[in-house]
Formats: sequence, structure tokens, C-alpha cells
Amino acid sequence: MSENKLEIFAKRLKQARIKAKLSMEALCNSMNGLVSKQAISKYESAKMLPSSTVLISLASNLNVDVDYFFRPFTFEIDDFNMSFRKKADVGSKETSALKVQIQDDVERYLEIEEILGAKESYLKQIQCNKIETISDVEAYALMVRQYWSLGIDGIANVQETLESHGVKLIYTDAPESFDGVSGIVNGTHSIIVLNSKKTNIERRRLTSLHELGHLLLNEKFPTELPQKEKEKLCNAFASEMLLPSEIISCYFRNNSSIAIEELVSLSEAYGISIDAIVHKLHSLRIVNDDRYRSFYIRKSKYASFKRLVEESRYKECKIDRFKSMVYSALAQQLISVNKAASLLQCSVDHVRKNSNVV
Repeated sequence: MSENKLEIFAKRLKQARIKAKLSMEALCNSMNGLVSKQAISKYESAKMLPSSTVLISLASNLNVDVDYFFRPFTFEIDDFNMSFRKKADVGSKETSALKVQIQDDVERYLEIEEILGAKESYLKQIQCNKIETISDVEAYALMVRQYWSLGIDGIANVQETLESHGVKLIYTDAPESFDGVSGIVNGTHSIIVLNSKKTNIERRRLTSLHELGHLLLNEKFPTELPQKEKEKLCNAFASEMLLPSEIISCYFRNNSSIAIEELVSLSEAYGISIDAIVHKLHSLRIVNDDRYRSFYIRKSKYASFKRLVEESRYKECKIDRFKSMVYSALAQQLISVNKAASLLQCSVDHVRKNSNVV
């Protein structure tokens, strides 16, 4: 994208201010009157560049390094076909800040891949008819499992599985209200961004595969299908990817009652939450409406039962591929310590302490 230095600075400054959730006036106040609101407006309108003193102060008050302001854009966040999910109480300012954060995270990830000359792999679409029902989604999930040679066994590590099939998983420091987002960058890179603060492994696995559902299914959904229904179908896709209906039907086919320990065993084997298993049992009519309601009444009434149900049991290694790539580039002397610190958004001293080479 052919933008000059002034235009890049203007857009980066505005994005940094949005990410910091500061108005122009608030930014001026944090700089102790070093610049006026009018000057900030001119910077963001690409009418002038600040002096070096002001530039350093802007970087300090917006918690970015100076290089950030002049880093060329590799994609536009507005062109990132995001399937963005958030809770109703999340305001527009927080949403805008998070989008800027996601753009920054994705750009740094793609930059270090380019520096390393990483071999590209792309998510291959699996053709099918339009997806309109849960049955369609479950059949498609089994097609994906077959295409990826997963059979009907549990997926040992969802992150490794996705990355081996051309999906880039990126973790971002986000508010509690954010689970994940997915989209295509520059028409080629399939990206899933997850909240690094969400530590429940079963939830993270389900969210990852829900977002995979969007990457694979968004173009296959009918255009008139409401977003709420798309989310519901992507949940069903994720559930089927984690635990095929064939398995659960065989497991509980003749059970008139189900012990919680049976659900625990299945949760531990397939890395899926007990809540998701119960929901699946209900959708398969193995658990009727009364038993389904009774389960959630008991869960809301008894704290000990709720803890038992929601306990995270599955063990799955969370791989920080981005950090590994940065330190790999540093070890190969492809980047400087300062550049590594900029990419990792940490201090130079922190990089030096962690950059031992074998």
C-alpha cells in the first residue's frame, strides 16, 4: 500500500490513541500541555509532523515505541473480514481499541514470519453445498475431520492441528468480554485471534474451532441467515469437531441415567467441557428437556456441583509461536535486540535476559 511517511504517521497516531482509549484532549493533558488539541488534530489529519521532542512524548504517553508511528501498514483492519463477537455491555470505545490491538498483533506476527522467510501454508476450503442446519454443519465437520485425517478420535492439540493446516493462531491481551475473532488478511492469511487471559483449556479449544467454523463456513452460509444463527452453527461445528456425535451416541445409547463421572471421563478424553457434552446429549435427544433443565437448575443451585462441572481437566500445551519466532530471528542475527523488544512489546533488558543461545 503506497502511503507516504506523513500519512502513515497520521493513521498510526490515531490508532495508538484509540488503543489507549484517549481523546485528543486527554492525550494533550497527559503530555502536560506540550502540544495543543489543535496540533494533535493536525497530526492525525496528515497536515504536519511533530518535532522529535513531541514525538518521543507521544510514544511514551501512548505506550508505543517511536518506530510504531512509521511502520507501513500491511493490511487495513476495516478490510479484515472479521467475525467479531462481544458482549452487549462492551462499549464502542473498547471495541475500537481492541480492533487496533488486533491489527497490531497480526502485523507483528506477519512481519516476523516474513523476516524468517517462513514457508507459507494456506487453509484449504472444503467444498460443499450451502450450510443451513445443524445437521449440515455436523456433516461438514466430519468432512473436515476426514480431510485432515483425524478419524473420530479426540484432537490432542487443537492449536497444533490448526497451524498444521494453514491457520495462524495469535494471542492478544484483551478484556474479559472477548473470546476470539477470525478473518482473512489480504485474501490469503487465515487468522484466529484468541484472548490470552482466557485460561480454561476446554473453552479455548472450543473457541478456536468455533472461529475455524467461521473461516470455513462464512461463505457457505445463506446471505439472509442472521448472525445469531451463524454463531449457533459455528458452535455446533466446534462441538462436532471436538466430539463427534457418533462417539457420544455409542457411549450413551442405552443409558437411562448418566453419572457425572461418565461425563468427566469423556471430558478428559476429548478436551471438551461437561456443559458442551450435556448440550450435545440434549441436541441428540439422549437427554430429554426435563433432565436438561434439571442439570442447569442443579448447577445454579449448588456451588460445589457448578465447580465440579466447570473444572478444567484437559492438559494441552499452549504454544507461543510468535515469541519463538522472534527469539529464533534474534539468535540467527536477522534482527537486533531493539527490534526484538519492539516486536515483543517489552523492554530491551527483558529480551537480553531471555535470549540465551545453545
